[in-house]
Amino acid sequence: MREERTGVERAKSTSGVAVRKAAVAVLRGVDSGQTVDAALLPVALTGADRATLQWLVLGTLREYLPLQALAAQLLRKGWREEDADLGFLLSLALFELRHGQRPAFAVVNDWVEMTEALKKPWARGLMNAVLRRYLREREALDVALADRDLGHPAWLAARLRAAYPQDWPAIAAANNSAPPLWLRVNTQRVDPGKYRRLLAEQGLEAEAEGVTWSDAALCLPASVPVATLPGWDAGWVAVQDGAAQLAAHILAPQEGERILDACAAPGGKTAHLWALGATRLDALDRSAERLNRVREALERQGGTVHLQAADAAETATWWDGELYDAILLDAPCTGTGVIRRHPDIRLRRQPEEVVEAVAQQARLLEGLWPCLRPGGRLLYATCSVLPEENEEQIIAFLRRHPDARRSAHPLTGQRLPGQENMDGFFYALLEKEA
Repeated sequence: MREERTGVERAKSTSGVAVRKAAVAVLRGVDSGQTVDAALLPVALTGADRATLQWLVLGTLREYLPLQALAAQLLRKGWREEDADLGFLLSLALFELRHGQRPAFAVVNDWVEMTEALKKPWARGLMNAVLRRYLREREALDVALADRDLGHPAWLAARLRAAYPQDWPAIAAANNSAPPLWLRVNTQRVDPGKYRRLLAEQGLEAEAEGVTWSDAALCLPASVPVATLPGWDAGWVAVQDGAAQLAAHILAPQEGERILDACAAPGGKTAHLWALGATRLDALDRSAERLNRVREALERQGGTVHLQAADAAETATWWDGELYDAILLDAPCTGTGVIRRHPDIRLRRQPEEVVEAVAQQARLLEGLWPCLRPGGRLLYATCSVLPEENEEQIIAFLRRHPDARRSAHPLTGQRLPGQENMDGFFYALLEKEA
Protein backbone atom coordinates (compact mmCIF):
# COMPACT_ATOMS: atom_id res chain seq x y z
CA MET A 1 0.00 0.00 0.00
CA ARG A 2 1.43 3.38 -0.99
CA GLU A 3 1.33 6.08 1.71
CA GLU A 4 1.65 9.84 1.41
CA ARG A 5 2.04 12.30 4.24
CA THR A 6 1.18 15.82 5.24
CA GLY A 7 3.64 18.67 4.83
CA VAL A 8 4.35 18.71 8.57
CA GLU A 9 5.27 15.05 8.54
CA ARG A 10 7.49 15.57 5.52
CA ALA A 11 9.32 18.38 7.26
CA LYS A 12 10.14 16.12 10.20
CA SER A 13 11.37 13.16 8.14
CA THR A 14 14.85 12.19 7.11
CA SER A 15 15.59 12.71 3.42
CA GLY A 16 19.00 11.21 2.98
CA VAL A 17 21.04 9.93 0.10
CA ALA A 18 19.32 6.54 0.22
CA VAL A 19 15.91 8.16 -0.24
CA ARG A 20 17.01 10.34 -3.14
CA LYS A 21 18.88 7.50 -4.81
CA ALA A 22 15.82 5.26 -4.49
CA ALA A 23 13.61 8.01 -5.93
CA VAL A 24 15.79 8.24 -9.04
CA ALA A 25 15.68 4.45 -9.39
CA VAL A 26 11.88 4.36 -9.11
CA LEU A 27 11.48 7.01 -11.81
CA ARG A 28 13.90 5.05 -13.97
CA GLY A 29 11.70 1.97 -13.50
CA VAL A 30 8.53 3.87 -14.43
CA ASP A 31 10.28 5.30 -17.50
CA SER A 32 11.16 1.75 -18.58
CA GLY A 33 7.52 0.63 -18.39
CA GLN A 34 7.00 -0.48 -14.78
CA THR A 35 4.03 0.71 -12.77
CA VAL A 36 4.98 2.96 -9.90
CA ASP A 37 3.68 0.32 -7.47
CA ALA A 38 5.97 -2.31 -8.99
CA ALA A 39 8.94 0.06 -8.98
CA LEU A 40 8.40 0.97 -5.32
CA LEU A 41 7.83 -2.60 -4.12
CA PRO A 42 11.47 -3.79 -3.82
CA VAL A 43 12.78 -0.60 -2.19
CA ALA A 44 14.05 -1.49 1.29
CA LEU A 45 13.09 1.72 3.08
CA THR A 46 10.70 1.96 6.01
CA GLY A 47 9.07 4.52 8.23
CA ALA A 48 9.68 8.20 7.56
CA ASP A 49 12.24 7.47 4.84
CA ARG A 50 9.77 5.41 2.82
CA ALA A 51 7.05 7.99 3.29
CA THR A 52 9.42 10.71 2.06
CA LEU A 53 10.32 8.55 -0.93
CA GLN A 54 6.66 8.10 -1.84
CA TRP A 55 5.91 11.80 -1.45
CA LEU A 56 8.81 12.65 -3.76
CA VAL A 57 8.02 10.02 -6.39
CA LEU A 58 4.24 10.36 -6.54
CA GLY A 59 4.37 14.14 -6.43
CA THR A 60 6.97 14.28 -9.20
CA LEU A 61 4.91 11.91 -11.35
CA ARG A 62 1.81 14.07 -10.90
CA GLU A 63 3.75 17.05 -12.25
CA TYR A 64 6.08 15.16 -14.56
CA LEU A 65 5.09 16.75 -17.86
CA PRO A 66 5.22 20.36 -16.57
CA LEU A 67 8.50 19.56 -14.82
CA GLN A 68 9.90 18.25 -18.11
CA ALA A 69 8.87 21.48 -19.80
CA LEU A 70 10.50 23.45 -17.00
CA ALA A 71 13.72 21.47 -17.31
CA ALA A 72 13.74 22.13 -21.06
CA GLN A 73 13.65 25.86 -20.37
CA LEU A 74 16.48 25.62 -17.86
CA LEU A 75 18.79 23.46 -19.98
CA ARG A 76 20.43 24.40 -23.25
CA LYS A 77 19.98 20.87 -24.59
CA GLY A 78 18.50 17.58 -23.49
CA TRP A 79 20.25 14.75 -21.70
CA ARG A 80 22.06 12.00 -23.52
CA GLU A 81 20.36 8.61 -23.24
CA GLU A 82 23.05 7.33 -20.86
CA ASP A 83 22.44 10.34 -18.61
CA ALA A 84 18.67 9.96 -18.32
CA ASP A 85 19.04 9.45 -14.56
CA LEU A 86 20.20 13.08 -14.31
CA GLY A 87 16.89 14.08 -15.88
CA PHE A 88 15.03 12.14 -13.19
CA LEU A 89 17.22 13.77 -10.54
CA LEU A 90 16.44 17.24 -11.88
CA SER A 91 12.69 16.58 -11.94
CA LEU A 92 12.76 15.37 -8.33
CA ALA A 93 14.83 18.35 -7.23
CA LEU A 94 12.51 20.83 -8.96
CA PHE A 95 9.47 19.17 -7.40
CA GLU A 96 10.96 19.47 -3.91
CA LEU A 97 11.91 23.10 -4.49
CA ARG A 98 8.35 23.81 -5.58
CA HIS A 99 6.54 21.93 -2.81
CA GLY A 100 8.91 20.90 -0.04
CA GLN A 101 9.33 22.61 3.32
CA ARG A 102 13.09 22.36 3.73
CA PRO A 103 15.23 25.46 3.09
CA ALA A 104 15.98 25.94 -0.61
CA PHE A 105 19.73 25.96 -0.09
CA ALA A 106 19.56 22.55 1.63
CA VAL A 107 17.43 21.09 -1.17
CA VAL A 108 19.83 22.36 -3.83
CA ASN A 109 22.92 21.14 -1.99
CA ASP A 110 21.48 17.67 -1.35
CA TRP A 111 20.40 17.08 -4.95
CA VAL A 112 23.66 18.46 -6.33
CA GLU A 113 25.52 15.99 -4.09
CA MET A 114 23.47 13.23 -5.72
CA THR A 115 25.52 13.60 -8.90
CA GLU A 116 28.36 11.99 -6.94
CA ALA A 117 26.11 9.13 -5.79
CA LEU A 118 25.15 8.56 -9.42
CA LYS A 119 28.87 8.50 -10.30
CA LYS A 120 28.54 11.54 -12.54
CA PRO A 121 30.55 14.21 -10.74
CA TRP A 122 30.99 16.12 -14.00
CA ALA A 123 27.30 17.16 -13.73
CA ARG A 124 27.73 18.77 -10.31
CA GLY A 125 28.30 22.30 -11.58
CA LEU A 126 25.56 22.03 -14.19
CA MET A 127 22.98 20.78 -11.70
CA ASN A 128 23.92 23.50 -9.23
CA ALA A 129 23.63 26.22 -11.88
CA VAL A 130 20.29 24.97 -13.19
CA LEU A 131 18.65 24.71 -9.76
CA ARG A 132 19.92 28.12 -8.66
CA ARG A 133 18.70 29.65 -11.89
CA TYR A 134 15.26 28.24 -11.18
CA LEU A 135 15.26 29.88 -7.75
CA ARG A 136 16.28 33.24 -9.25
CA GLU A 137 13.68 33.14 -12.04
CA ARG A 138 11.06 31.07 -10.27
CA GLU A 139 8.11 33.45 -10.57
CA ALA A 140 8.46 33.96 -14.32
CA LEU A 141 9.20 30.29 -15.00
CA ASP A 142 6.20 29.07 -13.00
CA VAL A 143 3.89 31.50 -14.79
CA ALA A 144 5.13 30.21 -18.14
CA LEU A 145 4.13 26.69 -17.08
CA ALA A 146 0.52 27.65 -16.41
CA ASP A 147 -2.05 25.34 -18.03
CA ARG A 148 0.21 23.03 -20.12
CA ASP A 149 -2.89 20.83 -20.41
CA LEU A 150 -2.88 20.79 -16.60
CA GLY A 151 -0.21 18.10 -16.44
CA HIS A 152 -1.90 15.65 -18.81
CA PRO A 153 -0.58 14.36 -22.13
CA ALA A 154 -2.16 16.24 -25.02
CA TRP A 155 -4.18 13.28 -26.34
CA LEU A 156 -5.74 12.55 -22.95
CA ALA A 157 -6.41 16.22 -22.17
CA ALA A 158 -8.16 16.58 -25.54
CA ARG A 159 -10.39 13.55 -24.90
CA LEU A 160 -11.30 14.68 -21.41
CA ARG A 161 -12.03 18.23 -22.55
CA ALA A 162 -14.27 16.90 -25.32
CA ALA A 163 -16.12 14.47 -23.05
CA TYR A 164 -16.44 16.80 -20.05
CA PRO A 165 -16.11 20.42 -21.22
CA GLN A 166 -17.52 21.82 -17.98
CA ASP A 167 -15.92 19.32 -15.61
CA TRP A 168 -12.45 19.15 -17.19
CA PRO A 169 -10.77 21.65 -14.80
CA ALA A 170 -12.15 19.81 -11.76
CA ILE A 171 -11.08 16.44 -13.18
CA ALA A 172 -7.55 17.73 -13.78
CA ALA A 173 -7.38 19.25 -10.31
CA ALA A 174 -8.44 15.96 -8.75
CA ASN A 175 -5.91 14.02 -10.82
CA ASN A 176 -3.15 16.39 -9.72
CA SER A 177 -3.89 16.10 -6.00
CA ALA A 178 -3.00 13.47 -3.42
CA PRO A 179 -5.99 11.23 -2.64
CA PRO A 180 -7.47 10.63 0.80
CA LEU A 181 -7.32 7.23 2.50
CA TRP A 182 -10.63 5.40 2.15
CA LEU A 183 -11.30 2.47 4.47
CA ARG A 184 -13.91 -0.26 4.46
CA VAL A 185 -14.72 -1.72 7.86
CA ASN A 186 -15.07 -5.49 7.80
CA THR A 187 -18.51 -5.81 9.37
CA GLN A 188 -17.92 -9.54 9.83
CA ARG A 189 -15.26 -8.64 12.41
CA VAL A 190 -16.15 -5.28 14.02
CA ASP A 191 -18.98 -2.77 14.29
CA PRO A 192 -18.36 0.35 12.14
CA GLY A 193 -19.36 2.68 14.98
CA LYS A 194 -16.87 1.02 17.31
CA TYR A 195 -14.16 1.24 14.67
CA ARG A 196 -14.79 4.95 14.15
CA ARG A 197 -14.31 5.44 17.91
CA LEU A 198 -11.06 3.45 17.81
CA LEU A 199 -9.80 5.75 15.07
CA ALA A 200 -10.76 8.79 17.12
CA GLU A 201 -8.76 7.45 20.04
CA GLN A 202 -5.71 7.57 17.77
CA GLY A 203 -6.52 11.14 16.77
CA LEU A 204 -7.88 10.08 13.36
CA GLU A 205 -11.21 11.67 12.47
CA ALA A 206 -12.97 9.72 9.72
CA GLU A 207 -15.19 11.51 7.25
CA ALA A 208 -17.77 10.11 4.86
CA GLU A 209 -19.32 13.12 3.16
CA GLY A 210 -22.23 12.12 0.96
CA VAL A 211 -22.01 8.42 1.87
CA THR A 212 -25.54 7.28 2.66
CA TRP A 213 -25.23 3.78 1.26
CA SER A 214 -22.90 2.30 3.91
CA ASP A 215 -21.80 3.01 7.47
CA ALA A 216 -18.69 0.87 6.84
CA ALA A 217 -17.14 3.35 4.38
CA LEU A 218 -14.79 5.75 6.16
CA CYS A 219 -12.48 8.39 4.73
CA LEU A 220 -9.34 9.77 6.33
CA PRO A 221 -8.29 13.11 4.80
CA ALA A 222 -4.62 12.07 4.63
CA SER A 223 -2.88 8.72 4.38
CA VAL A 224 -1.32 7.04 7.38
CA PRO A 225 0.78 3.86 7.64
CA VAL A 226 -1.90 1.20 7.32
CA ALA A 227 -0.14 -1.12 9.77
CA THR A 228 -0.91 1.43 12.51
CA LEU A 229 -4.66 1.28 11.93
CA PRO A 230 -6.66 -0.43 14.70
CA GLY A 231 -7.11 -4.13 13.98
CA TRP A 232 -5.24 -4.03 10.66
CA ASP A 233 -3.50 -7.36 11.21
CA ALA A 234 -6.77 -8.90 12.43
CA GLY A 235 -8.57 -7.93 9.22
CA TRP A 236 -10.92 -5.41 10.82
CA VAL A 237 -10.47 -2.95 7.99
CA ALA A 238 -9.37 -2.83 4.36
CA VAL A 239 -8.13 0.02 2.18
CA GLN A 240 -10.65 0.56 -0.62
CA ASP A 241 -11.74 3.78 -2.29
CA GLY A 242 -15.33 4.80 -1.72
CA ALA A 243 -16.17 4.51 -5.43
CA ALA A 244 -14.81 0.94 -5.51
CA GLN A 245 -16.96 0.08 -2.50
CA LEU A 246 -20.10 0.86 -4.47
CA ALA A 247 -19.77 -2.34 -6.52
CA ALA A 248 -20.80 -4.78 -3.79
CA HIS A 249 -23.68 -2.55 -2.68
CA ILE A 250 -25.03 -2.26 -6.22
CA LEU A 251 -24.78 -6.00 -6.86
CA ALA A 252 -26.32 -6.59 -3.39
CA PRO A 253 -25.68 -10.35 -2.91
CA GLN A 254 -28.63 -12.30 -1.56
CA GLU A 255 -28.51 -15.43 0.59
CA GLY A 256 -27.82 -18.58 -1.41
CA GLU A 257 -27.06 -16.82 -4.69
CA ARG A 258 -24.29 -18.09 -6.92
CA ILE A 259 -22.08 -15.10 -7.74
CA LEU A 260 -19.07 -14.64 -9.99
CA ASP A 261 -16.36 -12.00 -9.66
CA ALA A 262 -14.95 -12.32 -13.16
CA CYS A 263 -11.80 -10.14 -12.95
CA ALA A 264 -11.12 -10.28 -9.25
CA ALA A 265 -7.57 -9.04 -8.61
CA PRO A 266 -6.48 -7.39 -6.40
CA GLY A 267 -9.43 -8.70 -4.39
CA GLY A 268 -11.01 -5.71 -2.67
CA LYS A 269 -14.42 -6.16 -4.27
CA THR A 270 -14.26 -9.94 -3.82
CA ALA A 271 -13.69 -9.55 -0.08
CA HIS A 272 -16.45 -6.95 0.10
CA LEU A 273 -18.95 -9.25 -1.60
CA TRP A 274 -18.04 -11.96 0.88
CA ALA A 275 -18.44 -9.53 3.79
CA LEU A 276 -21.96 -8.69 2.55
CA GLY A 277 -22.97 -12.34 2.64
CA ALA A 278 -21.92 -13.86 -0.71
CA THR A 279 -21.37 -17.43 0.49
CA ARG A 280 -21.36 -19.05 -2.99
CA LEU A 281 -18.76 -16.85 -4.59
CA ASP A 282 -16.40 -17.75 -7.43
CA ALA A 283 -13.50 -15.44 -8.29
CA LEU A 284 -11.46 -15.51 -11.48
CA ASP A 285 -8.37 -13.72 -12.71
CA ARG A 286 -6.33 -14.54 -15.78
CA SER A 287 -3.10 -13.99 -13.83
CA ALA A 288 -2.22 -16.67 -11.27
CA GLU A 289 0.22 -14.24 -9.68
CA ARG A 290 -2.44 -11.53 -9.28
CA LEU A 291 -4.85 -14.16 -7.96
CA ASN A 292 -2.48 -14.61 -5.01
CA ARG A 293 -3.28 -11.01 -4.04
CA VAL A 294 -6.97 -11.93 -3.98
CA ARG A 295 -6.17 -14.90 -1.76
CA GLU A 296 -4.13 -12.72 0.61
CA ALA A 297 -6.90 -10.11 0.83
CA LEU A 298 -9.46 -12.77 1.66
CA GLU A 299 -7.28 -14.58 4.18
CA ARG A 300 -6.56 -11.36 6.08
CA GLN A 301 -10.29 -10.65 6.37
CA GLY A 302 -11.33 -14.26 6.98
CA GLY A 303 -13.11 -14.81 3.68
CA THR A 304 -13.62 -18.12 1.88
CA VAL A 305 -14.03 -18.02 -1.89
CA HIS A 306 -13.47 -20.44 -4.77
CA LEU A 307 -10.51 -19.02 -6.74
CA GLN A 308 -9.48 -20.00 -10.25
CA ALA A 309 -6.87 -18.64 -12.66
CA ALA A 310 -8.63 -18.30 -16.01
CA ASP A 311 -9.61 -15.91 -18.77
CA ALA A 312 -13.23 -15.11 -17.92
CA ALA A 313 -14.20 -14.82 -21.58
CA GLU A 314 -12.93 -18.33 -22.34
CA THR A 315 -15.78 -20.04 -20.49
CA ALA A 316 -14.95 -23.51 -21.84
CA THR A 317 -11.79 -23.51 -19.71
CA TRP A 318 -13.42 -22.83 -16.33
CA TRP A 319 -17.24 -22.78 -16.30
CA ASP A 320 -19.08 -25.86 -15.02
CA GLY A 321 -22.32 -24.96 -16.81
CA GLU A 322 -24.30 -23.92 -13.70
CA LEU A 323 -25.76 -20.46 -14.31
CA TYR A 324 -24.93 -17.54 -12.04
CA ASP A 325 -27.48 -15.37 -10.24
CA ALA A 326 -25.16 -12.37 -10.39
CA ILE A 327 -21.87 -11.48 -12.09
CA LEU A 328 -19.46 -8.66 -11.33
CA LEU A 329 -17.36 -7.67 -14.35
CA ASP A 330 -14.80 -5.16 -13.12
CA ALA A 331 -13.38 -4.94 -16.59
CA PRO A 332 -9.78 -4.20 -17.58
CA CYS A 333 -9.62 -0.53 -18.57
CA THR A 334 -7.33 2.45 -19.09
CA GLY A 335 -7.55 3.46 -15.42
CA THR A 336 -8.18 7.10 -16.31
CA GLY A 337 -10.42 7.48 -13.26
CA VAL A 338 -7.68 6.62 -10.75
CA ILE A 339 -4.83 8.82 -11.99
CA ARG A 340 -4.62 10.59 -8.64
CA ARG A 341 -3.68 7.25 -7.04
CA HIS A 342 -1.55 6.05 -9.93
CA PRO A 343 -0.02 9.17 -11.52
CA ASP A 344 2.19 7.03 -13.75
CA ILE A 345 -0.94 6.11 -15.77
CA ARG A 346 -0.88 9.40 -17.64
CA LEU A 347 2.74 8.74 -18.66
CA ARG A 348 2.42 5.06 -19.57
CA ARG A 349 -0.99 5.02 -21.24
CA GLN A 350 -1.15 5.51 -25.03
CA PRO A 351 -4.15 6.34 -27.28
CA GLU A 352 -4.13 2.95 -28.97
CA GLU A 353 -4.65 1.29 -25.59
CA VAL A 354 -8.14 2.79 -25.43
CA VAL A 355 -9.10 0.82 -28.54
CA GLU A 356 -7.55 -2.33 -27.07
CA ALA A 357 -9.42 -1.87 -23.78
CA VAL A 358 -12.76 -1.37 -25.53
CA ALA A 359 -12.28 -4.57 -27.54
CA GLN A 360 -11.33 -6.56 -24.43
CA GLN A 361 -14.33 -5.25 -22.48
CA ALA A 362 -16.73 -6.20 -25.28
CA ARG A 363 -15.13 -9.64 -25.48
CA LEU A 364 -15.67 -10.21 -21.75
CA LEU A 365 -19.27 -9.00 -21.84
CA GLU A 366 -20.05 -11.34 -24.74
CA GLY A 367 -18.33 -14.29 -23.08
CA LEU A 368 -19.99 -13.88 -19.68
CA TRP A 369 -23.57 -13.06 -20.70
CA PRO A 370 -24.46 -16.72 -21.46
CA CYS A 371 -23.31 -17.66 -17.93
CA LEU A 372 -26.05 -15.53 -16.35
CA ARG A 373 -29.43 -17.06 -15.57
CA PRO A 374 -32.64 -15.47 -16.90
CA GLY A 375 -33.64 -12.86 -14.33
CA GLY A 376 -30.05 -12.52 -13.17
CA ARG A 377 -27.95 -9.37 -13.07
CA LEU A 378 -24.53 -8.39 -14.36
CA LEU A 379 -22.71 -5.36 -12.98
CA TYR A 380 -20.28 -3.80 -15.45
CA ALA A 381 -17.62 -1.60 -13.84
CA THR A 382 -14.50 0.28 -14.87
CA CYS A 383 -12.21 2.78 -13.17
CA SER A 384 -12.18 4.83 -16.38
CA VAL A 385 -13.83 8.11 -17.32
CA LEU A 386 -13.60 7.67 -21.09
CA PRO A 387 -17.07 7.31 -22.69
CA GLU A 388 -15.83 4.67 -25.17
CA GLU A 389 -15.16 2.29 -22.29
CA ASN A 390 -18.31 3.12 -20.37
CA GLU A 391 -21.56 4.58 -21.67
CA GLU A 392 -20.81 3.83 -25.32
CA GLN A 393 -19.74 0.28 -24.45
CA ILE A 394 -23.02 -0.42 -22.65
CA ILE A 395 -25.18 1.15 -25.37
CA ALA A 396 -23.48 -1.06 -27.96
CA PHE A 397 -24.01 -4.17 -25.80
CA LEU A 398 -27.72 -3.44 -25.32
CA ARG A 399 -28.12 -3.09 -29.07
CA ARG A 400 -26.57 -6.52 -29.59
CA HIS A 401 -28.61 -8.20 -26.85
CA PRO A 402 -32.38 -7.66 -26.88
CA ASP A 403 -32.65 -9.89 -23.78
CA ALA A 404 -30.69 -7.32 -21.74
CA ARG A 405 -32.06 -4.24 -20.09
CA ARG A 406 -30.42 -1.58 -17.96
CA SER A 407 -31.50 -1.17 -14.36
CA ALA A 408 -31.84 2.42 -13.09
CA HIS A 409 -29.95 1.85 -9.85
CA PRO A 410 -29.21 5.14 -8.03
CA LEU A 411 -25.53 4.28 -7.45
CA THR A 412 -24.77 3.49 -11.11
CA GLY A 413 -23.54 5.83 -13.84
CA GLN A 414 -20.36 7.84 -14.27
CA ARG A 415 -18.56 9.15 -11.21
CA LEU A 416 -15.76 11.61 -11.91
CA PRO A 417 -12.42 11.84 -10.05
CA GLY A 418 -12.80 13.91 -6.90
CA GLN A 419 -16.59 13.69 -6.86
CA GLU A 420 -17.49 13.23 -3.17
CA ASN A 421 -13.72 12.82 -2.68
CA MET A 422 -13.77 9.48 -4.52
CA ASP A 423 -12.02 8.05 -7.56
CA GLY A 424 -13.52 8.08 -11.04
CA PHE A 425 -15.66 4.98 -11.67
CA PHE A 426 -18.41 3.83 -13.99
CA TYR A 427 -21.15 1.33 -13.16
CA ALA A 428 -23.96 -0.14 -15.28
CA LEU A 429 -26.30 -2.80 -13.88
CA LEU A 430 -27.72 -5.09 -16.57
CA GLU A 431 -30.57 -7.55 -16.07
CA LYS A 432 -31.37 -10.54 -18.27
CA GLU A 433 -34.99 -11.03 -19.18
CA ALA A 434 -36.61 -13.93 -17.35
